[in-house]
Order: sequence, then C-alpha cells, then structure tokens
Amino acid sequence: MEFKYQLVFLGDIKNAAYEEIKQAFFDKIRDLGIAEEVVNVICADEFIHKYTSKQPAFVYYLGCKDNPGIDTNILTQLKGNGDAIYPLFFHQNCFENEIPNVIHAMNGSLYISDKVDAIVSCALESFRFLRKSRRVFVSYKRSEATGVAQQLFDLLIKNGFDPFLDSYSIRPADNFQEELLHRMTDCDVLIQLYTPEFFKSRWCKEEMEEANLKQIGVVVVLWPEVKLNSFSHLSTSTSLTNNSFVEGQPSMMGMLNNNVADKIVNTVESVRARNLAARQDNICGEFIAEAAKCGKNIIQEYRYLLEKDGAGNDIRLFIPAIGIPQSYDCFESRNFRELLNKNGLEIYLLYDSLRIRRRWIEHLDWLNESLDVKTIKRKEFESWMNKH
Repeated sequence: MEFKYQLVFLGDIKNAAYEEIKQAFFDKIRDLGIAEEVVNVICADEFIHKYTSKQPAFVYYLGCKDNPGIDTNILTQLKGNGDAIYPLFFHQNCFENEIPNVIHAMNGSLYISDKVDAIVSCALESFRFLRKSRRVFVSYKRSEATGVAQQLFDLLIKNGFDPFLDSYSIRPADNFQEELLHRMTDCDVLIQLYTPEFFKSRWCKEEMEEANLKQIGVVVVLWPEVKLNSFSHLSTSTSLTNNSFVEGQPSMMGMLNNNVADKIVNTVESVRARNLAARQDNICGEFIAEAAKCGKNIIQEYRYLLEKDGAGNDIRLFIPAIGIPQSYDCFESRNFRELLNKNGLEIYLLYDSLRIRRRWIEHLDWLNESLDVKTIKRKEFESWMNKH
C-alpha cells in the first residue's frame, strides 16, 4: 500500500475516552478485514515527526475544561490542510469551555461511552472504509407498529442516519413498489419490526429475500412471543417483552422504552459496518475473477482495486460503490489520484444495478459521456473486460 491513514488524537489524551475510541476503532477495522498497519496513530508529542499532509487524516479533539487552549497550533495547521476534526466534550453544555476557539465552528458531540461505535464510524467514513451515506430502511405493518416505526425513524435521524419509512418517504404519484425496491437497494441495513401479522404480507417476505440477495444487513425486532422463521436466518435479532414498551404491552401507536430503542440503534450501527464490508468484498471479488479470465493484473488494496500494465505501472483505479452511485461519488473519487500520487489514472466506480430504477441507470450512463470518472455495472463486468 502506498499511503497510510492517520488517526490523530489531540487535547486531553489522559482522558479514558482516548483508549476507548482507539480500541473501538481498531476492533472495527479488524472486523472489516483491514490490517492495523495501514493506520498511524498520532498524538501531539509526536505530531511533528509522524504527520504528513500528503496522507488522509482524521482528528479527534478531546476537550479539556482545565486547559481549553491545548494543541491550538496543531489544530490551526490541520484545519488549514482541510483535515476532518471531530471535537468531543465531556460535560453537558460545556462545548465552548472545553474546545479551543479555532474549532468552535466544527460540529462536536458530548462524549458518551455507549455511543463510541457511532463516534468511530465518523473516522471510518472519512477514510472511505465505510460510505458516508448512512441509509436505513424501516419495514413494519402499520396496523401493529406505527408508533415504534416513527420512534425509531426519529431516533435514527438523531444518530446521524438517513432512514426510509414508506409512509414518510415516498411522494404521491410515485410507483410505490418500484420506489421501495430502489430505496432498499441503497440502504445499509433493513430493520424489520416483526409483529404477529408481519410475515403474512407478501411484500415483507420479498424484502427479506431482496436483502439476502443484495447482502444487506437485517436487524429483526421480535415482538413478544413472536418467533423467527426460515426467511430470517441471516439476520441479527432483538427480542422484546411486554416490559420493553412504555405502556407495558405493544399496541399500534405504542412506543419502546428509551433504553430498548437505543439498543436497537446501536445494533444497526454494528450490523452496518460488517455488511458494508461484505458487500464491498463481494463486488471486488467478482470483478477480480472476471479480470483473471481476461489475463488482467488486478491488485486489491483496502477498499479499491488497481490494474497494472505489463511493466507494472498503475493504469486504472476501481472503487466499489455500495448502493446507488451519485454524481458526487464520482467527484469524490478523484481524490484517490492525489492520495496515490497518480494523476494519470483512469477511475471507475463498480456498482450493482439490480433493482435500481431504470431512469437512474440512464442518468449514470449519461454521466459516463461527460465525466472522467466512469461507472461499470456488475452485470457488465465481463463485456467491459473484453472491450478494455
């Protein structure tokens, strides 16, 4: 690998949060199949010797009430380099008392140990180990779980997700079924509120089958006395009791106790990272297999592929896109040229077009005519190889 990622810790690194975040970060990248050696951990006392502006960096600033100006000079340099800085403070309503003025404009968070997975995900997304869009599809039967569905919808938004709920998210006059499949294709996790009548719906069964086909993570929330069936064998489940509900029993507009709802969101965070990695590996593996049939030399790095010519020179870069590629994904992918110091590289996004709306695929094909970053459909890997 030609560059490393830099995980920078500034501020009060004697705070227990330093070790908690670092441990959770490396636990996550091991789960993603990424070698620890690709990440340099840098603190203030070694910053001058280890940091370089030519490699991607993510910065955690740990607030300090007794010394809110600590490491200001380093922060100024990092801010000037455009590195992502995440301020964390440790006392309610004390952001400005713990965080230096130079990063007051940054969006920070009150540090809560139970939320460390979400805090770590920000770094993983910045390094492109995970995609930045955090889409979750909430599936439920309206006559049994409207209250819980709306509660989770609001809580997911609060925790930085982009949830999809059919009653909220589909515009009038849209093709309902086609739009559901399109949106589901672009989600990272499917939450199914498994109520007594839930699986009597044909669509609910199709959702699970689609999720398995697309390797989308599934979190099943089991209502009291409801059992998993054979469709749900690849899912992660959470079982509820009557005590899980505010009213002491489930009802159509009933809601979950806060700690139960928080546990479900934390489960979504965990399942999301694991399944995104699996989907990336799957599409990369299929592309490499097709390339081998054509005698192409494809090297797999962390979350991207490089094609080399007969002389060993890098000629093409391939980046797996999970879900539905956007024009902004094409724009962002150009950053890899600078990181790899390979300005002449051709760049391609690899994606699975299954269940994506026809008009969106036509839009991506149209972009291919004018952008220097191109897209390749999974079903066209073989034909693309034969042409190139």
